[in-house]
Amino acid sequence: MRGKPPAALGCGAYVAGVAAAVLLLGEPPYATVAAVAVAGLCLGIVTGGLLVTRTRLLGHRVTARFTGGALVGLGLWVTWTGVQSGPGGRYQLAIGSVFIAVVGWAVMVGREQTPGDWETLAVLPRTTDGDGRRRQFTLLADVGVLVAVAYICYRAVVRGDASSWLFGGLFLTVFLPGTRSQVQLTDSGLVTTRYVGWVVPFDQSRTPWTQVYGYEATDDRLTLGTEFGADLVYDRERLDDAERVVGILDDRLPRL
Repeated sequence: MRGKPPAALGCGAYVAGVAAAVLLLGEPPYATVAAVAVAGLCLGIVTGGLLVTRTRLLGHRVTARFTGGALVGLGLWVTWTGVQSGPGGRYQLAIGSVFIAVVGWAVMVGREQTPGDWETLAVLPRTTDGDGRRRQFTLLADVGVLVAVAYICYRAVVRGDASSWLFGGLFLTVFLPGTRSQVQLTDSGLVTTRYVGWVVPFDQSRTPWTQVYGYEATDDRLTLGTEFGADLVYDRERLDDAERVVGILDDRLPRL
């Protein structure tokens, strides 16, 4: 999954695009359409993240065919409506929503499936992927995101600003996902689960042992060096069983 957009993000775009297109074919106000689209985006990301990390449903051909068939039906419906009523503003927005849903569908069903199950040998602590200074910066950024979201909700709900719903959905999509992760040591490599905040699983990827070039263990730190991305650094005192973790790594990796 490295180098590819997370399937959960694609799921969110799919749900948001479908919901917006369906509503745009009716007569609700644009503020309602925008609010439902943002709600669909958030719900789709949460659902997609759970499906990615807990099941293999998104990788099945049946899922791809069913969701793709629904998109084809929606596209035909939007096209027929445009032919009947003329290519007005709502029709153009509906076509754009269908396009967003198609892109989301391609990302959602294009997720690589990892064959077979794995045996978890140890679970490393959740981390913000960096040293203490970076963790402090991430915490500060989270506070900033919460303040911005509160302001966006105020403008959208209290002042009735329809554009705030759309901006809020984009803001959440860009800044929240993937800020925290947890790594499992398994018999076949590292399995990394990324989270939205600390709560919702967002994405999962696997790094085989052949792509981990070594580790370093000191009295204070444990460092895993990977060929892709930044090294994984942990405070040794936070490990549940540091000696066992080091023993697992000793059997599979060289010391740096």
